[in-house]
Amino acid sequence: MPDGACVIRYDGARGVVWKVKYRDADGRQVKETLGRASDGWSKRKADAALRARLTDVARNGLRKIEPATFASFAEEWLDTYPDAKGLKRSTREGYEMIVRNHLVPAFGTLRLDAVTVERLDAWVAEQRRKKVEPRTVNRRLNVAHLIFQAALRRRPPLCRENPVALVDRPKEPRRRWTILSPQEVAAVDRAFVELAASVEGGEERRWREQARVVFLTVMYAGLRRGEVMGLRWRDVDLADPDGARLRVRETFVRGASDTPKSEKGERTMALGKRLSEELWQHRRVTAFAGDDDLVFCHPSKGTPLDPKRYAVTLRAALAAGKVERPMRPFHDGRHTSITNAAAAGMSPAALMARAGHSDFTTTQLYIDLAGETFRDETELLERRLAAGTSTEFEGTPRRRASPDSFKTGL
Repeated sequence: MPDGACVIRYDGARGVVWKVKYRDADGRQVKETLGRASDGWSKRKADAALRARLTDVARNGLRKIEPATFASFAEEWLDTYPDAKGLKRSTREGYEMIVRNHLVPAFGTLRLDAVTVERLDAWVAEQRRKKVEPRTVNRRLNVAHLIFQAALRRRPPLCRENPVALVDRPKEPRRRWTILSPQEVAAVDRAFVELAASVEGGEERRWREQARVVFLTVMYAGLRRGEVMGLRWRDVDLADPDGARLRVRETFVRGASDTPKSEKGERTMALGKRLSEELWQHRRVTAFAGDDDLVFCHPSKGTPLDPKRYAVTLRAALAAGKVERPMRPFHDGRHTSITNAAAAGMSPAALMARAGHSDFTTTQLYIDLAGETFRDETELLERRLAAGTSTEFEGTPRRRASPDSFKTGL
């Protein structure tokens, strides 16, 4: 046993506590509390822990953990990590909310090395008892994971491991999207027209008429909520001789304008005649038709579109159109647009560009959902592989091809 390394039994007011003492890779003395006897610690278990620490010193250069509370380091992380990564404003605000509203209240007073897997598991169980959705819990754990990774990279490190990596995470339910069929889209469109006609005029009628154009824009262009809310007339070109087009280069997220989250999100898309005409008629009647005005806004004030008010109006149109399934106004609307585009035969590359996806894996979800089986490519393969065999499959027995028959086919 190296000089100064030993196991210490401490008889305290709350029972027996086991500790170890050793020198780290820098020669500094380390005294570490392992735990109470009431929690299962014993002389034998403490000896094993000490041997493990000494092995880590020799093999991995283990160094003394600097004392730091979760709260103090998390605040320091918030001050540096978002700038280092160049995160968008909305992402920064999301991280700040998670850290200050959820992680710090749970672990703030603890030292980083005292936030154990067991404590995190207990926190996850508490979150689930409070009916917090698995996806939300996992998002909060993701932020905690980033914080502990940063603490591990410190020299000397502020913790020995990233406990989040060992947490038993709640399983997220399979995604359930409401995808409208073309017939349902048409029914909801007609319902919007009837809803607008049911009021005499004024702001409410203008609002319902605009809500219909919002619905059609989401259906035909597949824009995200922030993209719909941030769209300005200067980015909608309806008079281009080569065809109408729409540019996505501004979003409205968390109460402020911003740029798209990724480079792929900033894109230009062609507009079909139907949506072009609807947007043309909308600009003709809106009181806010200047280049810098928002395309979709409060009918009287020109302020950003109220997504909650739009959700209420859409639910009324869905009910009138006999669509009884629950539908998220923008999220499922975008899914409807992209999935129907895939089903209509839009190429995967065009689908990915139009949707603004950074990863084709995301686009593939819509292709799978649409049942797109690449039939043309499949038939080309069959014709190639079947060269030299009979093509009369119905009512005629297929003849066996000789080996020579494949020479021209392959």
